[in-house]
Amino acid sequence: MSDFKAYRISNKLILSGLSIRFFFLFLKGSYLSMLQCLCVFIFVCIMFLPIYYIRAIGAGDGKVFALICCFVGIKQGVQIIVLAFIIAGIFSIIKLVHHKIFFIQLQSLAEYITQSCYSKKVVPYKGMLANQKNVIHFSLPILLSTILVIGGALYY
Repeated sequence: MSDFKAYRISNKLILSGLSIRFFFLFLKGSYLSMLQCLCVFIFVCIMFLPIYYIRAIGAGDGKVFALICCFVGIKQGVQIIVLAFIIAGIFSIIKLVHHKIFFIQLQSLAEYITQSCYSKKVVPYKGMLANQKNVIHFSLPILLSTILVIGGALYY
């Protein structure tokens, strides 16, 4: 719920999930798996740093993806990530069209890409509106994709 109220996912929530995963791995006596889980978490967080840097997602979203990968493994984790981005894209288009700012945002994105290519620098994307009309809560697409992949609704 914190994502919907404050556009933030609490580190306490992430650490709680990681602690639960470590606890169950500890109970199984799988100490090597605990180390592997930590490495997966760090690796996925690092992989999302560039996307966070340009402000395409929040830091909490990357950590949630990392946590999910700790629970389901890399293969299903990648499936969840890809599906979450597809769902988020659909949600974004619907929201932008609803607020009648789709073409404004598309133009802003094109200018950002052109400027980045021309200057050969990747900088944070500043196409955000002050009233958050073009921002979605990424936690919902993450939840939906996790349910669809783990629930077996989608097979790759």
